[in-house]
Amino acid sequence: MGSLGRRIVHTIDGWTDRIIPPKYNPLYWLGTLCFVSLMLILITGSYLFLFYKTGAPYESVQYLTVNQWYIGGYLRSIHRYASDGLILFMTLHLVREFLLGRYRQWRWLSWVSGAALLVACLILGIMGYWLVWDGRAQLIAQKTAQLLNDIPIFVEPPSRSFLSGDTISKMLFFVLLLGHIGISLIGISALVFIHTSRNARPVLKPPRAISVALVIVLSALSFIVPATNAPMADLAKLPINIPFDWFFLFVYPLTSALSKRAFWFTSASGALLLFTAPWIGRFRKPPAAQVILEKCVGCEQCNKDCPYEAIRMVPRKDGRPYLLQAEVLVNRCASCGICVGSCDSKAADLPDRTLEQTEKEITRLLNLPQKQGSGPKILGLVCEKNIRLDKFINAENKSLKGMPNVFVITFVCSGMIHHSTIEYALASGAEGVFVSGCQIEECYYREGSRWSHARLMGERAPVVLPLKGTTSDYSRIRSYRLSPLRAKDLINKIGLFQKELEQKTSVRAYRPIETMIPGEGTYKKVAALCIIPLLLLPAFLISFLSTKPTYPFYSKDNALIKFTFQHSGKQEDCKEITEKETESKLKHMRKTNSPYSRMRMDCARKRLPSYVELDLDRRNILSRVYHPTGLSGDGSTFAYEEIPIAPGTHEVTVRMRDTKDVSNFDYNFEKKINLEAGQVAVIDFDSDNNKFHIMGQSEEEKGE
Repeated sequence: MGSLGRRIVHTIDGWTDRIIPPKYNPLYWLGTLCFVSLMLILITGSYLFLFYKTGAPYESVQYLTVNQWYIGGYLRSIHRYASDGLILFMTLHLVREFLLGRYRQWRWLSWVSGAALLVACLILGIMGYWLVWDGRAQLIAQKTAQLLNDIPIFVEPPSRSFLSGDTISKMLFFVLLLGHIGISLIGISALVFIHTSRNARPVLKPPRAISVALVIVLSALSFIVPATNAPMADLAKLPINIPFDWFFLFVYPLTSALSKRAFWFTSASGALLLFTAPWIGRFRKPPAAQVILEKCVGCEQCNKDCPYEAIRMVPRKDGRPYLLQAEVLVNRCASCGICVGSCDSKAADLPDRTLEQTEKEITRLLNLPQKQGSGPKILGLVCEKNIRLDKFINAENKSLKGMPNVFVITFVCSGMIHHSTIEYALASGAEGVFVSGCQIEECYYREGSRWSHARLMGERAPVVLPLKGTTSDYSRIRSYRLSPLRAKDLINKIGLFQKELEQKTSVRAYRPIETMIPGEGTYKKVAALCIIPLLLLPAFLISFLSTKPTYPFYSKDNALIKFTFQHSGKQEDCKEITEKETESKLKHMRKTNSPYSRMRMDCARKRLPSYVELDLDRRNILSRVYHPTGLSGDGSTFAYEEIPIAPGTHEVTVRMRDTKDVSNFDYNFEKKINLEAGQVAVIDFDSDNNKFHIMGQSEEEKGE
């Protein structure tokens, strides 16, 4: 899967690289696009907060959408579409990192915190929709409450809080707003910090052109398809034909498509796999880099170059005349070898790939016998994560097929290539050296390709030194940054390099001549404009999946009966205490001497369950036993059921008993109800009068 996944990603990257330069390709900046989306959500959300009223949630949002369409409605739309874009970019980022295999070992913390970020943002989005309190929010509230009904920590089914407008707590929207803001400012900020904590110089902002393009696309989408409210929430009616946002609300259709057990099993399994993915499967952890203290001069360059802050500088311990020495944090080390290439004194090394081993390999390859007239000897120093040259290399002598004079040595990362390796190759008989690494925006180890290129260009220490006091040797070096699927392009460029060396047409240069991939050099600014049409595809997806489709949770041709009650059943095994039994007990344990027999009863704490039968038009549609809550079974008994029925007039009969006498029912209710399509009737139990009633009726209607 690893090799196949990388090939899929690199193929898609190759297609987009033909349209747009890699520097501006959004696929390389998915993580930073998430950050830009978060900033847009924060800015627009701050404005919306100024006008939101917890006492009138729907009216306040409707005021912003309709009366303030020029600014409030626009910012509300940006807030909405940036949130959808955030989930889209986060999902693509997660899938991309998984397919590339960049989630194991030292990356486990970034993966787990990123997964937690995705879950937190989904919860935030659901809470945001809830705050509007329109038909969509009503659907979310009811379906969320049904999910929570299955969690045993809730004594009373949360669905009972949404039977009618009167049952909704006045504090609900205040708590939701407080949670929405609190999770946004504290939870998301903390997770973003953790997500980037092990990365040196974390990149949070994409190139300006990408940020501007994203704002332009979201602005255009907000003006063309502004976000609007569904009709105001009405718990007496079913939420039918409500616009559905699949980015945030995809979990609710699963509750309808799967049984309760299947849904919770699927959800729990998916979450477990998501958060434990870095430890699933067998993989070998390469040995960490090591520091040769006898050579370390405490220059701090390795500490500056390490992309994962796996090297720290500590006070010198061996008495040598330097203030600091480098120390490797083994748990953080990615074994990328970038510190090897950054150490001018050759004090850093990888145990399984030392500089001495590399020099011996160079000597062996350059001293191999060659055919007469095969051309100048060229040595390639290639990142093994960059170009897959397996099909093009002769296994016996590591030369390119068709180019017996070109030899290739692979490295863990191009950032590992030390300047002395290049100098040694040129001094040992190589007439040309080329370095091939990942595209700078897509280096497997984040910064290895960038530092390697900067060193070759003389922009970052340590730099390649000219041989014999001349500058012409720089023209014998080439630097390539290509996509992993462009092996043929690399071979073509090597062929051109070979011809230049044969004809001695290379110009004298103080820096290595860099060969860029097609389309990256001349028309960068023009090519950057292609970002906008490239982002139109996700914009269309966001517009369609968040506004157009609906999901048939309820049939528009049906009505609904909500049957619910809270009832304290009779206690088990009650008996009257005699005067003699009372006197035999300690005073604090005696029953009262009240003349009422009930006050002299000795009962077990456990209560009896309640058995209910519900008939519709003389046909039984519900027969169920409801057990009391509490660890000892001494709490109230709760029930909540949704029963779809056909519209029209129906005769409803409810029978319930809470005693051991199975021959009789203790509570009976019979009533004719008339429901239209989409209407909701709530049958509840009046604990004050000990009888069932239809919620919302007047006292006269209840007594009929």
